[in-house]
Amino acid sequence: MSYRDAVMAAKYAGGSNEQATALHEHRLETVVGGEGYFGFDAPRGLVVHVVPDAVYDDGYAIDLAEHSILPEANPSRPTQLPVLGNHDAHGTWTADGFGAYVEQGSDDEREAACAGYSHLFSNGVIESVSAIPFGEAGAENESEQSEPKQLDGRALELDLTRCVRRYLRVLAYHQQMAPIHVTLTMYGVRGCLLDSSEPEPTDAGRMSEDMLAPFPVNLSNFDADVRTELANPIDALWRGAGYPGSPFFESGEWTLRSAFDGQ
Repeated sequence: MSYRDAVMAAKYAGGSNEQATALHEHRLETVVGGEGYFGFDAPRGLVVHVVPDAVYDDGYAIDLAEHSILPEANPSRPTQLPVLGNHDAHGTWTADGFGAYVEQGSDDEREAACAGYSHLFSNGVIESVSAIPFGEAGAENESEQSEPKQLDGRALELDLTRCVRRYLRVLAYHQQMAPIHVTLTMYGVRGCLLDSSEPEPTDAGRMSEDMLAPFPVNLSNFDADVRTELANPIDALWRGAGYPGSPFFESGEWTLRSAFDGQ
């Protein structure tokens, strides 16, 4: 389903939160089916949508002209629109807005695959898709790999929080309307290991479901503490791997705060 078709299909799902969830589900189905932007077609990945409240305002569109996309933006290095797991992306305008993408290296340039991308649509929605946290993006020789894919849980928490914060700054610059809805899903992850970098029981760390889809969250303003707001969906990802929640919280404090603030 194209992005525009997904927007129209989600229009009558209910309130803005239900619309955002429906839009995420329609686009997730498209991405999993191998029809993401920039040729993205990976057997597993993380899909995030940031949906402002003005998406369905009649006639609304943000200015995505070359000199309006971001303050002091360099389209070839769109640092304000990062790709999860890799922040050295290439930027380009598309028929639906502006995108940043990372190519998976290949000896044959004709076989280069998209490892991840983030896309800002003209109605203000940001779609972020990445297989980079899982290692190789391509599906080649997938059946021959005996070792389970392993995710660095610490890096995932830090990078997810950082990316969503950057996306909010982009939307704030374009004077989008709050609340903002954030939805995320991890797909193709059955058997993958979520590493906490600490000794854990045998069963903890291995994901038992193919798809982990935490409930969406609503941010009341663009200055919200992103990690606090994303606490429930991030905990849900850890629970999907057998943990009681994020191992990086102690006495109500995020132990990665100093590392995050230093980025």
